Amino acid sequence: MTTIAAALKRIDAGHAETRPQQTVRKTQRYRLTDRFTADELAQLVARYRAGEMSTALAREHGIAKSTFLRLLSEHGVRARPRGLTPAKENEILRLRRQGMVIREIAKRVGCSYDTARLFLLAEA
Repeated sequence: MTTIAAALKRIDAGHAETRPQQTVRKTQRYRLTDRFTADELAQLVARYRAGEMSTALAREHGIAKSTFLRLLSEHGVRARPRGLTPAKENEILRLRRQGMVIREIAKRVGCSYDTARLFLLAEA
């Protein structure tokens, strides 16, 4: 009660503290149609078709990978198949026979370390 009484005395005496003004927060636009222009969407689609990873593109633009893939499908782009293609599998085996370590193989082939490692384990 003493805190309330002290506050009331300050108010009566004209020494009331004003509230600090709240800073204006920049709000994030949630609808994809608001976040990207038609040109930006066309560039995203072109970059994905050129071979860039969907995870990297989604992260760059601050959206989830699933949202990015949905955006692609809405624009008629089919998602690339997950996993290793037969060509990548052959390349992994060839590089491993040459004595290259898994991390370097994964970088060269364009897959994750675990994908390359699990494939080599399955082949062994």
